[in-house]
Amino acid sequence: MRVAIFEDEIHNAERLMQLLKQSNYPIEVLAVIGSVAEGIRWMEQGHAADLILMDIQLSDGNCFELFKQTAVKTPIIFTTAYDNFALQAFKVNSIDYLMKPIDAKELKQALDKYQQFKPATGNTINIAAIAEEFLRRDSARFIGRLNNQLIYVKAKDIAWLQFVKGVTYVTTNTNQKLPLDYSLDQIEKLLDRHQFFRINRQYIVHIDAIRKILTYYNSRLILQLQPDAGVDVIISRERVADFRNWLEGRLPS
Repeated sequence: MRVAIFEDEIHNAERLMQLLKQSNYPIEVLAVIGSVAEGIRWMEQGHAADLILMDIQLSDGNCFELFKQTAVKTPIIFTTAYDNFALQAFKVNSIDYLMKPIDAKELKQALDKYQQFKPATGNTINIAAIAEEFLRRDSARFIGRLNNQLIYVKAKDIAWLQFVKGVTYVTTNTNQKLPLDYSLDQIEKLLDRHQFFRINRQYIVHIDAIRKILTYYNSRLILQLQPDAGVDVIISRERVADFRNWLEGRLPS
């Protein structure tokens, strides 16, 4: 198996090579590439890798800039230190992702997955679709009306959302409260699940808006939010276990 590593930090690249050697697959590392510009030059030279392990953030920019300038048909396993991306997008076409620090078992599972699906995929991937999904959730915008004026709110500016008296309101990080033309169910589907959690029927909260978590009777929890919600924001008993998993970065499949 011929592998190319896109990684701008030498110690991370060296660790990946060590883990690859431990995977029990016959692997040849063709190149270690640290930048988008270097990656474009390498691909234009026609090197034939069977698999690419690619860090999302390279020394000179986001790796998706590379795909705007060159055609890539090689299966990719993405690696990232950031969990605020739409990581589920990397499941497209049997592509996997690994969170840093890379775990040997997870790397082996990703290589097993590549071997399993390689004949079916024909070594082709839809990078455009992945890039679109990758960027979509972080840049999602939601429209509302305020005093006959159309307004919009970016997902990255949302602290929490509340559904009350038939209307969905968003509270931003700067403590603006605005009505939106969406249900919570609609908004939930467009938000990054690593960053936002539906704590009950009325609230969706961003992880950075949680200032304090307090225990409450009947096995429930109370959140103190920033900006302040002005009322007790209670996590229903049925959602507590999922909430704890979410805080630890473990999401249901």
